[in-house]
Amino acid sequence: MKKLYTLAFVALSTIAVNAQDFTATFDFAAVTATSGTTDPTPVPTAQNVTFTSFTAVNPAVTENYNSSGPGRFSFNTQALGATNGVDEYASLTGAIDLTKYFQTTISPATGYKVSLSELTFRAQRSGTGVRTYAVRTSADNYAANLGVISIDPTNAALSTQDGNTFFVVSDATTQGQNGSKITISTLANITETLTVRFYGWNAEGDGGTFSIDDVSFKGTATTVASVANNQIEGLKVFPNPNSGSILNITSNANGVKAVAIFDVLGKQVLNTTTSNSTVNVSNLTAGVYIVKVTEEGKTATKKLIKQ
Repeated sequence: MKKLYTLAFVALSTIAVNAQDFTATFDFAAVTATSGTTDPTPVPTAQNVTFTSFTAVNPAVTENYNSSGPGRFSFNTQALGATNGVDEYASLTGAIDLTKYFQTTISPATGYKVSLSELTFRAQRSGTGVRTYAVRTSADNYAANLGVISIDPTNAALSTQDGNTFFVVSDATTQGQNGSKITISTLANITETLTVRFYGWNAEGDGGTFSIDDVSFKGTATTVASVANNQIEGLKVFPNPNSGSILNITSNANGVKAVAIFDVLGKQVLNTTTSNSTVNVSNLTAGVYIVKVTEEGKTATKKLIKQ
């Protein structure tokens, strides 16, 4: 049993990771022709990650402006640059307009970091709608199109251009175009709110629309109970093993201590402060824990065995 405890402590003290994979999908089911510029559909949920509703931002769009298609996020007055009836990518003259986009935000819970691995969605255009579209994020202040893009599943209506831009191949294609996929390697260990924006441009007319639907984010939320060297002079945690309700934590400085306790999965199970060197651990079940102590700006960790 002692060997098992030792192995558990080594695993905790080196990684102490609690990771949850997630898939969060926006289906825009509640969008109607009168629902306005904010998607009224309940946002997807994921453990330790928060999403906001999609909004449409466009100088030509007001809060009273309505979506042009039910069940999807769809607006016109997109950036121009394509000629009706001309299918060649080389013929496009427009450029991405950073003032016109759909956006959502992704926020890790406190103490967590998020890594995004994949983004898939369904795009759609009207008869004079956008011919090109891409995704950018606040990570680089919307400077570059996101990720490695591909068409999956294969769709003859779509292609990729310049390595980072989706192109609607045929001007005659107005139905939904499945298959827009972005593989992401640059958005790892995000600890602050990330804004994701979808841009459409090279429309053939002001009335032409750009629509998105079934936007799905895949990623992982992770917390790490990092272990510092034992920097608190004279730190003692006792009794250990502990079969009672009180844990004593003392040091040479005998100052106020912030105490966090993590289980073997890295989940924080107690977070408190003590000025009298005692912590109530009566709610802890039998097992191995990591006690993280912070005092006067210094941090140290100890293994705790609860019996």
